[in-house]
Formats: sequence, C-alpha cells, structure tokens
Amino acid sequence: MEKVYVQTYSVCAEPESLPEKLEKLASIGYSGVEFAGYGGLNAKEMKKALADAGLVCVSSHVGMDNIIQDLEYLAELGAKMVVCPGYRFGNRDEALGCAERLNKCGEEGAKYGIRVGYHNHISEFWQDGGQYLLDYVIQNTDPENVGFQLDCGWASAAGIIPQDYINQYPGRLMSVHVKENNDVVGADNPNPDPNAVPLTEEERAAENARRNRLNCPTGQGIVDWKQVKAAADAQGVTTFIVEREWSYNTPQNRWECLKADCEWLKANL
Repeated sequence: MEKVYVQTYSVCAEPESLPEKLEKLASIGYSGVEFAGYGGLNAKEMKKALADAGLVCVSSHVGMDNIIQDLEYLAELGAKMVVCPGYRFGNRDEALGCAERLNKCGEEGAKYGIRVGYHNHISEFWQDGGQYLLDYVIQNTDPENVGFQLDCGWASAAGIIPQDYINQYPGRLMSVHVKENNDVVGADNPNPDPNAVPLTEEERAAENARRNRLNCPTGQGIVDWKQVKAAADAQGVTTFIVEREWSYNTPQNRWECLKADCEWLKANL
C-alpha cells in the first residue's frame, strides 16, 4: 500500500497545534488526513497548513447537524468525502430516520462533488427485525450520494467479519477505517434498561480499560487486513484511514503507535 491516511482524532489529545500535528503526521509517513475538527483554522489557513506539510485532505468527520454547513469549507480543501461519525438509533425506525437525514446531506454534498458517509461503532450491529441497524441505513440511502465508512475494529469487535460486510454491499463502501482489534465483545445494546443499576465509577473504569485493550498493533489482532483490502479493491476503494483511539505501548506514545501502523500497512498491503 503506497498511500496511507490518518484520522486526526488519533492525535486529538497531543499538545501540538494542528499545523504542527500535520507536519508530524507527514514526517512519519502519512499521505493525507481525515479531519475531526479544524483547530480554529479557516479554509485558507488550513490549505496552507496542508500544503506546508505535504498532505491532502481526503475526508472529515462531522456531526450530522453540521455536515451541510461544512461542505463549502471541505470543498475548498479538495475533500471528496464527509462522514457522520455516529448517530443515535436504537431500532429500525430510528435507523430509517438516520438514513433520511443522510440522504438530505448527500443531496447537498453532491452540489460540491462530496459524497456523504456514515461511520460505525458497535451498537449499529445490534439487530432489529433480523437485520443489523446499519443495514437499514445502507439499504435506505441513495447509493449515488451516500456511502459507508467501515470501521473494521469496531465491526470485528461486534462479531462482524469486515470483508464479508464490505462484499455484502457492493458499491457502497467509501473508505476503510484501520483500527486493529484483538477480541469480540458483541454489539452494544442501544436500548439499555432504564431500570438497570448504574455502574460504579470503578466498574466503569474497568470496562473502559477493557475496551481500550482491544486496541493492539495493526496486524496482530483478529482483522484479516489482506482480505479487507481485497474486498475494498474489488469495489475500487483505496482510501484506508488509520484511527487509533488508544496507545498499546508502555509508556503510552501515540506517535510511535501511529508510525508503526503506517509502516505495517505499507509493508504488508
């Protein structure tokens, strides 16, 4: 794999300014970014920061309410995708409501040459009526204007085989989120019991730590990345975006992990 991209959420907690982060991401081998916030930079400033770093903007994660207002900004940066990073739906009807909103955003995005997408976590693989909630979103959105960005780490944690899910929806994949995962935890129930006893702080901390430990070095988990790439290649999708939510090394060093992720992908895919 010659070009690897990275989601800037991966370095959101790092102390550098966004332009400094872009420079550093380029220095460790990335070709471009998917934004998760713009660091207060206007489009002209962001174009300069990208040019100075030698990076391109391939996409951005933007909340559903803000997608339309961000289209002009992203078009100025040359982005061809904008992705909703998550939306709450707990049943078929709510998933159809999400699809309706994505369709409206997609219609506006088409005016700028930008395709709108949806990014999964694990609750989207909860079932209703014998289908995953995400199925209803994909099946009820306009293929021309709306696609999906499969986060393989979250999908595999939910028990999904990423390449099989990609193959299930030919023409709908927009990009792949590279997040390695080392275990199956099952889909989260998006409709928790309101009468359930809430977790204590200690229990919540333990659960968060367990979820964080799912993040392991790329190539050392349960995702078959060669099969994922083959499935993506068959659909003409070449945009693989690393998103690292946790550092597996001790002491934790996000930059070292991201460098290793990029190197592994270039060497093995």
